[in-house]
Amino acid sequence: MTVIDRTVSRILLPFLLLYSVYVILHGHLTPGGGFQGGVLLASSVILVCVVYGLRKAEHIINEETSHRVESIAGVFLAFLIILEFFLRKNLLPSEAPFHVWSGGEILFLNITGGLIVMTAFIIIFYSMVKE
Repeated sequence: MTVIDRTVSRILLPFLLLYSVYVILHGHLTPGGGFQGGVLLASSVILVCVVYGLRKAEHIINEETSHRVESIAGVFLAFLIILEFFLRKNLLPSEAPFHVWSGGEILFLNITGGLIVMTAFIIIFYSMVKE
């Protein structure tokens, strides 16, 4: 890639990361959430891969780490769902541990959903690039 592409991507990348975190964290208050923020996070890694190459992108997050993060986020998501549906009314009647501003447990679901979507898109992109 040219110097212009690298310069623009170097300037754009922090704003893209910041906006994706904003979309994930404010998804329970505004349109957006885990899926949209996860796609934005994955697109920042894809931008690095397109401009700087696969090796530079794998220094940020490689395919094996993506599988691990996706597995951990999936287990945490399953734990949140089980806690919410089956155990919350018996163990936590006041809802105090999951009372975050106004969204309740939706914030935690957005974060784990964003991680799952991000890693899934990165795995798909890496497998396409390596073929």
